[in-house]
Amino acid sequence: MGYFVIIIYTTFLGSPPELLPIAFKNSNDCQRYLTTKVKSEFKYMEVDTDDNIKFLSNITNDKFIVCNKLEYPIIKTELSK
Repeated sequence: MGYFVIIIYTTFLGSPPELLPIAFKNSNDCQRYLTTKVKSEFKYMEVDTDDNIKFLSNITNDKFIVCNKLEYPIIKTELSK
């Protein structure tokens, strides 16, 4: 089980991605928040859709804001006898 978080990617000089400090239990709630609240906080961002996934991008395509599922890796180990 994982939570959906909002991640901001900037391609300017290899900047690391940023996480917004809010998590959602499902993708629809995350995308709804992204397209209403987050869009109003960032200037020049437009809502784009690709394969039923909504995300924000700016005019120059050097900044993207997406909802991604954040999960902890499950490491399967075999017990030795």
